[in-house]
Amino acid sequence: MRSGITRYITLFGTGVVFITAWWALAESKHNFAQFAGPGQVAVALGSLFTNSAISASLVPALKDTMVSIFFGFFLAVIVGIPIGVLMGRYIVADLVLDPWVNAWYSVPAIAFVPLVMNWTGLNYGGSIVIAFLIAVFSIILNVYSGVKNCSTTLLDTAASYRASEFQLLSKVMLPASLPQIMIGLRLGLSRAIEGVVISEMLYAAVGLGGMIDYSADHLQSATSDALIIILAIISLVLTGCLRILDRKMIGWKELDAR
Repeated sequence: MRSGITRYITLFGTGVVFITAWWALAESKHNFAQFAGPGQVAVALGSLFTNSAISASLVPALKDTMVSIFFGFFLAVIVGIPIGVLMGRYIVADLVLDPWVNAWYSVPAIAFVPLVMNWTGLNYGGSIVIAFLIAVFSIILNVYSGVKNCSTTLLDTAASYRASEFQLLSKVMLPASLPQIMIGLRLGLSRAIEGVVISEMLYAAVGLGGMIDYSADHLQSATSDALIIILAIISLVLTGCLRILDRKMIGWKELDAR
């Protein structure tokens, strides 16, 4: 309980320091072009929801961004987990796929954008594909690591009881790999959000990324900052949901640590 209270007090304190530093920079904005202070950003944030003309654009943009994130991440999960398990369990799959997975993982997110947009056109379908491509390799590598490093003691014990290959995977390897799998999912989600926003800003001209790019181009710094805050809140909520799922699924790990 005390650690939780300390964490909230620390968060409040650092928040006050950040806003104070932000306000001080804005007050000396003669050194900064179009630097919006916290008060201006708060007004712009309110306008996004109270101004009917602006909110009419915000709601479809939010929908486009959320749809792209959800479907891109969902596809990455259903593709990435099986491939990671195959690579971690079977040496042939490891030898064949590992160089390709690591090569694609090392490609910067922005490099996928022109390639995918040439395939799909300038729409949010391209954002889904980019989110998938960026997220899937993080998931594959973390699942691979979890399965590869599964305790041989656990495997040998299960094998001594004549467990089948399916039972080894479903009853031993996947549960033992869950902590690493959940790390991969959190990283994959973060990268999916990154990919969607980058693609929207550069080419798709839809979603929150498109609105941020438009407002920045028109020197509406308060509005662009407010949109970034909304994006940050969405990211925190989504990753927070995965953290809750993490605690529910691998609570045994915390008990083990005690």
